[in-house]
Amino acid sequence: MSRTLRRKNQQHDYGWVLIDWRSRIPGVQYPRHDSRSALGQKAIARYHSDSQVTMGSTAPRSYRKAYDHRLRTRNDRQMRKWLQDPEFDPVFEVYHRHDANYSWW
Repeated sequence: MSRTLRRKNQQHDYGWVLIDWRSRIPGVQYPRHDSRSALGQKAIARYHSDSQVTMGSTAPRSYRKAYDHRLRTRNDRQMRKWLQDPEFDPVFEVYHRHDANYSWW
């Protein structure tokens, strides 16, 4: 199913998208861009593009690789302890495809 079809009737709240984060003064109401201005249109276009990190996206590849490496290392260490001492009761951490993403957010 295409993304266009999924989002056909979706409504967006652009309140936080149109905030001018660069000229924000602490303690004062956030200045906002007009949604029809050039800066407002640019902010909305960036929001709808896939070039930003959102809660729906995955963690960066470098983080996922490091996370998976740590998991494999821990499990390998447990296996080596068990091979040296058969009385040792190994506790392996189960790999799940989204574990790195859960820890990233």
